[in-house]
Amino acid sequence: MNPFKLLVLDVDGVLTNGRKVYNKEHIPLYKEFMCKDFTAIKRFMATGVNIVMISGDQWNKTMAEKRNIEFFCTRDKNLSLDKSQYVPLFMKKFNLKQKEIAFIGDDYFDLSMFEALEWTFCPADSPAIIKKASKYILHSKGGDGVLRELYDLAVGSNWIEDADINKVLELDSKELSSADMK
Repeated sequence: MNPFKLLVLDVDGVLTNGRKVYNKEHIPLYKEFMCKDFTAIKRFMATGVNIVMISGDQWNKTMAEKRNIEFFCTRDKNLSLDKSQYVPLFMKKFNLKQKEIAFIGDDYFDLSMFEALEWTFCPADSPAIIKKASKYILHSKGGDGVLRELYDLAVGSNWIEDADINKVLELDSKELSSADMK
């Protein structure tokens, strides 16, 4: 039923609107995320879809770790921004075929993933080159419920069954970010 078993998420421009607030030393201070997207991520995970985040910004790693989401930074030792170089790693790690991996991204540095994968999604405010490469263009803009919309699309298209609320609550209880809110 489910055409993809792994959903790879770009962060900035998908989970955020792409804006960053910097201090004088050009260190990012904060970004805005939508809680409904994090709930959608847990709902995907509760249905058996694995989630990973991939970004060129190491700043996102702590956020991913606090939410128990595996994180990959493309600006590793060789400073490559080619996210598609991680596809073989994902295939091996999750024992998947390439056609079982989906990606959602929004900008030029995501283009290699759109070229490498069949199941691709982008926010409504993506540039034309990404919209042209994407299988599905969502109605939501980056940071404005993109993952929530994608989850609803997946359920509405019968790609997945709606998540059991108890599984979602269990995943939420294991997040460090939830513990931090107490």
